[in-house]
Amino acid sequence: MARERIAGIDWLRAFACLSVVWVHSISRGLVTYDLPEASVQIAQILQIAFIFATPMFVMMSEYILSYSYPDRIPNGFWKKRIMYILIPFFTIPFVYATYYGLIGTFTWEAISSRAFDYILYARWHGYFILIIFQFYVLHFIFNRIHKYLNPYFMISLSIMITMGYNLFFKNFSSPGGNWDLIWNHYGIIFFPGWLAFFTVAYFTGRYAGSIKSFLKKAGPGFILLTIIALLYCIYNVMNGIGSISSRRNDVLIYTILLFMSVLSVSVYINKIPFLIRVISKYSFAIYLLHMLLLHFYARYLPYDVSFTVFTLSAFAFGVTSSILISWLLKWIPGSQFLIGQIKR
Repeated sequence: MARERIAGIDWLRAFACLSVVWVHSISRGLVTYDLPEASVQIAQILQIAFIFATPMFVMMSEYILSYSYPDRIPNGFWKKRIMYILIPFFTIPFVYATYYGLIGTFTWEAISSRAFDYILYARWHGYFILIIFQFYVLHFIFNRIHKYLNPYFMISLSIMITMGYNLFFKNFSSPGGNWDLIWNHYGIIFFPGWLAFFTVAYFTGRYAGSIKSFLKKAGPGFILLTIIALLYCIYNVMNGIGSISSRRNDVLIYTILLFMSVLSVSVYINKIPFLIRVISKYSFAIYLLHMLLLHFYARYLPYDVSFTVFTLSAFAFGVTSSILISWLLKWIPGSQFLIGQIKR
């Protein structure tokens, strides 16, 4: 029996999706414009404020899974996710490689080499798909043993594991050789680096109904702690501590607190605005397509505009054009293997 849909799911998905596009719009602006140091720092502060985007996106995925399937695997679960989530990981890179081939070297060798580089080394923003599939496996392992798991202990332990994992890769250099692949590419997607996000999403999704009263009481506290965590992240950026990345331990705590804050607010939400529903519906396709469209926008923008105008307009273009292209593609048979399954 299907469980009642939680309005917060759509808000979380839309929030994470828009944040992803916003962070990458700022990054594209920083590549396009030669800014003074003070302006670069302001841009980095804006980035760190929204750098939770990818972790929040994968947390949302597990939250939905844990809420919807707390006990058993539904029929066709793996088939659908392999067809409509995993296959795009292998197909979209050829779209990106073809685009870069059109503006560079347009040969099959160059296009295939770039595409396979994206796929084999997870050298593109779709690496989150591989993280989600690890979450699927962890989800069904946890489902088998959840009776023996204390949520508070597991969340605390997983946070320590993820923080230790991040510190290890931050403080130790690659031994060289094939180890470079792990340090520079695969290390980003291995599940220990995302375990904290998984456990928080798993237990909040599984016990979504029973923790509503807790979220209402603890909501103001989560919001206050989130603000403090954000200020700490901004302080670190202003002092040049670490790069702008979601693999920072300060961002880890900030993201988890923000996730809980959004959940605590969502318990009061019953209606979902049309725009939020649309962004939620197309979120996966937006995530897959927006980077290409941001590059296209920066390359062919016919006007000279300021960095601020560029970033805001690139963000709007990235979101709206991704939705429009996805809407057109969804009517073409087989497009679900490129941008995922979107209801017509």
